[in-house]
Amino acid sequence: MVFLDLDDFKHVVDTHGHLLGSQILGEVARAIHSVLRPDDSLVRYGGDEFIILLPQTSQEEALALVRRLRRTINSTFFLQKEGINLRLTASYGIATLPQDAQDRETLLRIADRAMFRSKGRGKDGIMVGRDLTPAPVD
Repeated sequence: MVFLDLDDFKHVVDTHGHLLGSQILGEVARAIHSVLRPDDSLVRYGGDEFIILLPQTSQEEALALVRRLRRTINSTFFLQKEGINLRLTASYGIATLPQDAQDRETLLRIADRAMFRSKGRGKDGIMVGRDLTPAPVD
């Protein structure tokens, strides 16, 4: 499981408004889908948070996918049609079964905690697992 939260999205909405903020979220979802595999699932969790379910995926495979996703989001220009060309970053937390948790509720809590730890370490990063190990981002 991957928990991700867009960095400084409140500032984006304060600058460009809620309507364009909603449009950005749709563009972010399309960018995420471009990296996902057929069996992966994307869920908007609330506001600017997303959960990605990666069935049958090891922690190492999840980390490789999140690194690709990070590069995709960081290099995408959002709101191009509006002439804004906005760049975004996100903070990511990864948790896997059975390494980090034995049930879905704990898995979600650990992925969420890892994402918040990523934000606390300066944003635009990836934290892995219950031990909250920072992952090199490339």
